[in-house]
Amino acid sequence: MIRLANWYFLLFIPLIIYIFIIKKNKSTLKFSSVKLLKSSGLRKTYKHKIGKYMICLSLIILVVALSRPQLTSQPDTIQEKGIDIAMVLDVSGSMESVDFKPNRLEVAKKTIEDFVEERPSDRLALVIFAGTAYTRIPLTLDHNIVKQSLEEITTESVNDNGTAIGMAISVGLNRLKKSDSQSKVMILVTDGENNAGAIKPNTASDLAEELGIKIYTIGVGTDETIYPEVDIFGQTRYQRYEGGLDEELLKGIAEKTGGKYYRARDPQAMSKIFSDINELEKTKFDRDDFVQYKELAFDLIKVALILLLLGIFLDRYFYIQIP
Repeated sequence: MIRLANWYFLLFIPLIIYIFIIKKNKSTLKFSSVKLLKSSGLRKTYKHKIGKYMICLSLIILVVALSRPQLTSQPDTIQEKGIDIAMVLDVSGSMESVDFKPNRLEVAKKTIEDFVEERPSDRLALVIFAGTAYTRIPLTLDHNIVKQSLEEITTESVNDNGTAIGMAISVGLNRLKKSDSQSKVMILVTDGENNAGAIKPNTASDLAEELGIKIYTIGVGTDETIYPEVDIFGQTRYQRYEGGLDEELLKGIAEKTGGKYYRARDPQAMSKIFSDINELEKTKFDRDDFVQYKELAFDLIKVALILLLLGIFLDRYFYIQIP
């Protein structure tokens, strides 16, 4: 099927036909009498008009080219492999710990961004949590908006203090439960233990198991949480706290839902973990909104220029016009 992107240029075609064919042009050579030319065998025949017709046709073709004719194909069904993934990120205050450089949260954000780059066919959602949880980005194939949102996240993105792991899982489940994908996965990144929220992690993981949603849990940080503090003299001091990560809880969530628990003690380990998760089994889904357009204008312009040059040659040089 052919469509015209700029169809209104076709309105010039009647004007071209009028100027070149309907309207009689004055003779290009002025003689008081053409009997002498005719007697010499130079008679006015239809072949003397070929050049003019070719010029007219070339201009019409150029106008058609300006209208941008495009050859369109039927919408193709693109079958891609992908899964639906909800990324659930802890943004509580402890994620500012500098045992990772520059801190745990920035390393987690950068690692997730790299992971997003590796999953072009997946629909992704982003959930953040501290003392409560909310959806930052619902499931989408627009990965640019996911990466932009990641850049804007700080430990102040959620006002409530604490670590509500159960609430975070529940919000992630709400993003995934209505999905028609055959494979649905949640990736939970946290450095703490559940100490806030109305929903217990075990309750949320039970629901995930019923819905067939696998949860991969990632415990972030070393065994020591280090907070930088600046005193009144501008010097940076550090407060250190032992523990804080509930590994048993994270292991239980992963095992119950068919996922896997990982411990990231440094940025390199975090990157390796997401590379491992990147090997998840993919399922197929279809998109049928892909239409190809082939521009025909350039080919028409080439034909028009050839006709124009040939027409000028025939009209002005090869044949002598007889009025």
